Amino acid sequence: MRRGAHIIRKWMKDGCLALLLCLLLSVQAAAGVPVLSTPVTTDVTTRSFSVVLTTSEAATAVLSLFGADCATAVTGFDVAVKQNSASGIMRISISSLNAATSYCYQLAVTSTSTSDKVTTVAAPVVTATAIVRSTPSGATIVPSGNDIVRMSDVHLPSGVTRDTILSTLELLNGSALSPLSLQLSGNPGGDYFNLNNLFTRETGSTLHLVGGERVKITENHGTSGCVIDRFRTVPSASGGTAPRTFVQTNPHDIDASGGVNILDVLRVVGGKGTTKTGTCFNSDLDLNGDGDFKKALAIIKGGFNGLP
Repeated sequence: MRRGAHIIRKWMKDGCLALLLCLLLSVQAAAGVPVLSTPVTTDVTTRSFSVVLTTSEAATAVLSLFGADCATAVTGFDVAVKQNSASGIMRISISSLNAATSYCYQLAVTSTSTSDKVTTVAAPVVTATAIVRSTPSGATIVPSGNDIVRMSDVHLPSGVTRDTILSTLELLNGSALSPLSLQLSGNPGGDYFNLNNLFTRETGSTLHLVGGERVKITENHGTSGCVIDRFRTVPSASGGTAPRTFVQTNPHDIDASGGVNILDVLRVVGGKGTTKTGTCFNSDLDLNGDGDFKKALAIIKGGFNGLP
């Protein structure tokens, strides 16, 4: 009996030591290892694409490109990395590719403080098929309009700079091959989306916008965890060269659906608890500009004019 109790005590002691050792090794392995958001493929054109993600700390990234089999290495492409370590946002652009070609890419992200590395799962991407500079208009063919559209205003709390924000644009009708991405700069006048870089999901050719298409513009504030969605419509094509701005016809129509309904109310409710000094404040939800979401809720409830 005594021998059995001794064995149990020894097993418990050894087990606790083993458990403690495992915990220490686990903590040691986790220290300095970058935590990544899921990489998103954006800006797919005939010759290029970009990848955007957020890291939990300052890090560097190396992108490896493969053929469609995700095994055969591809060389001869160009890489441009733009990031802000303060917010952990990262945008990697790949160019000098072939049109209508299947690739796979993989990222190796390394902590600048500890050199610990994280490697992502290989992800497929297919480049667009063709750039089309003209579009049918009735019985005639007309040049495509210039679709350079300025980025909407962003919320900047005290001490936050524009270059800590990564913005993406998604066409809500699902017709685009990929979203567009943009890391904001210190110059608001220099931040614009080039909608000419949108291609159709069905054929891979240039997507021609006529105006009125709904878009969701998402501000990713990085490691703060704040993600702010703004909904707008595309302005009518002007054919000119001057950048235009996205359209917000009715500020009460939060999601630009064409009517004010319960979905808009729910978005305003989701803004409660945030303030103008915080990173997560969405000015689109502050309907009278005073930061009081109770009043904003009353305002939008009084303006119902559409169905969900």
